[in-house]
Amino acid sequence: MIHDTDLLTGDDNLNLAKDTLFAQTYSVFEQPLSSNAVSAGVLGNFNDPNFGSTSAGFYAQCRLTSNNVSFGSHPVLDSAVLTLRYAGSYGKCDQPTHLVVYELNQGLVDSIPYKTNDALQVNATAIGQLNGFVPDFTDSVYVLGLAYEPHIRIPLTTAFGNKLLLTDTTNLVDNTAFLNFFKGFYATTSTSPAGNGILSINLLSYLSKISLYYHNDTDDSLSYDIPVSGVTVNHFDNVYTSAPVYSSVNNPSPNGESKMYLQGGAGVKGKILFPDFDSLPKNIAVNKAEIIFSQSEGDTAYPTPLLLDLFRIDATGTAQKLEDDGLIHFGGVQVAESVNGLNINRYRFNITKYFQRLIEGTYPNNGFYLQILGANSNSERVVIANSTTNENYRINLVVTYTKL
Repeated sequence: MIHDTDLLTGDDNLNLAKDTLFAQTYSVFEQPLSSNAVSAGVLGNFNDPNFGSTSAGFYAQCRLTSNNVSFGSHPVLDSAVLTLRYAGSYGKCDQPTHLVVYELNQGLVDSIPYKTNDALQVNATAIGQLNGFVPDFTDSVYVLGLAYEPHIRIPLTTAFGNKLLLTDTTNLVDNTAFLNFFKGFYATTSTSPAGNGILSINLLSYLSKISLYYHNDTDDSLSYDIPVSGVTVNHFDNVYTSAPVYSSVNNPSPNGESKMYLQGGAGVKGKILFPDFDSLPKNIAVNKAEIIFSQSEGDTAYPTPLLLDLFRIDATGTAQKLEDDGLIHFGGVQVAESVNGLNINRYRFNITKYFQRLIEGTYPNNGFYLQILGANSNSERVVIANSTTNENYRINLVVTYTKL
């Protein structure tokens, strides 16, 4: 801890002081997160020098747009396509990978609390595949002469298209019958080749759907859309073996680590302790308490999150919202700062209200969890530095207070 009394002139008598507390930091594997009813699906994979490999996909139901659907007399399939509207991306996403679609073999149920690591049953044979895929986020996609916003088009097999088109009409009476017949799909990537990014898919878009193109005895060039609708679940696979994060989590130094790893997709969160807290005087009024985090030098393989989230740890080890969270001063936004001639990405959190209650003994000093925001729908990651030798890359808790 550093104690700074050089805040006032000799004539001042406000009893102001400022202390800087140093942190002990650790990385902790996240518990699986709730993944029900996600509006943004995840799709892709990448390898990261700090975090190992990550792959992401999603499960989704599709529902009929009306009851008693009929495809007419003697329908004949021309093609079947799964289309998915882009909502964003993480990473460069310019390295080809293979997209694969499987049919679900178990129903999705609204009331079941699905998690980000749940592996649901699918049929072994893929119903669609798009090899060597590289997304195009800018060019329009033309379908039957009409231009649409950029999106993915994954060809589905003739066998699957015919399953839908030629099914008995009893399966098309309503969505209860249809979901019993076609339970949904799983969109993912093959393990090889590895891509270099994760796509975000707008599952609420009119372009996220299965389309059947067909003709029958009376009409040509017919189509029927079955939109993504109902239960949606994101799924992440994170493999950390041999990556630096694995050793940091499983074999941490008793006095804390020099790097703290954060990753979305129910990956990794940071744990921060301030063992010097008891050295602070207790009869004080806290004017400001601010925690400052710095991105580790050389952590440049993938983009860093624009926003992080901070929680206090309660007596049971559970993350709890801070009093300052939601206030305009709370912070957590990434800011590029010039520090002693270096450009460093930093995250600052103002925790003044919480820290006053901590001083007063309302809460135990159990530390904090630092996490990726919206971790059930993205794979953002960042390495936070806590160097013992370089003050430019050290976690600091700066407390300015008035002695009472």
